[in-house]
Amino acid sequence: MRRRAAGVAHHGEPEPVGRVEDLEIEGPGGPLRLRVYEPVTSPPGTLVYFHGGGWVLGNLDTHDALARGLANASGLRVVAVDYRLAPEHPHPAALEDARAAVCWARAREVGALLVGGDSAGGHLATCVAAGARGTGLALAGQLLVYPVTDLASFDRPSYEAFAEGYWLTRPGMEWFRGHYLTAGTDRRDADVSPLYREDLEDMPPAVIVAAECDVLRDEGVAYAVRLEEAGCDVTYRIYPGVIHGFMALAGLIPEGRDAIEMTGARLRALAEGAETAG
Repeated sequence: MRRRAAGVAHHGEPEPVGRVEDLEIEGPGGPLRLRVYEPVTSPPGTLVYFHGGGWVLGNLDTHDALARGLANASGLRVVAVDYRLAPEHPHPAALEDARAAVCWARAREVGALLVGGDSAGGHLATCVAAGARGTGLALAGQLLVYPVTDLASFDRPSYEAFAEGYWLTRPGMEWFRGHYLTAGTDRRDADVSPLYREDLEDMPPAVIVAAECDVLRDEGVAYAVRLEEAGCDVTYRIYPGVIHGFMALAGLIPEGRDAIEMTGARLRALAEGAETAG
């Protein structure tokens, strides 16, 4: 009971949605768990969502409230993915699972297809979006919530300003990176540090959310700038005075609810625009 009470305090009471379905598909490394959230109204598309947790932590339950909030705010079907975690399954296992889930969603669902995630999940989402180009898998948008885009360098000003005391710390990121990447991994590889991807042309429209008091803030800004320079449609917002993870803490941080509503409205517009164009 105490655990449930803590969850409600942090995330708020779980929002009712039209329907929730837990299922398994065959993934690259074995059974891959998914949770599908159907909104009350007929959805114009599907958002495949990857949870945060540094590729080491998190699951379908930790991000259940956020997935419900996004489904209601956007009117989209949300497919949450329980991808394999490090260190038992280091890079590229999580990315392989993410790609498999997106392909499954495209084969099963009609309408616009979008990808999204927070923190490590945002990293997976934009890597999936980059890899989808030229494959015939058209994506209507990508939601990147305080995404990791640079695992090669932790020397940006936000890493200095918020290294300790703001929930996600610099030592914490070093720990996550050490578990996710095996020895010898090229940290500047585009699927490890998307910020260093040379070709960002033809990326789907991006909705990027950042927290002011977050070690990841500056790399999110840098990635938004690079996408804009490549001609990508970018909606970018830094929420002042909040910490990493605030969007999943809407029960405690009012800006979290505002961010859910803002991103939901933008994602719905992208999905409806893709349907009209199609």
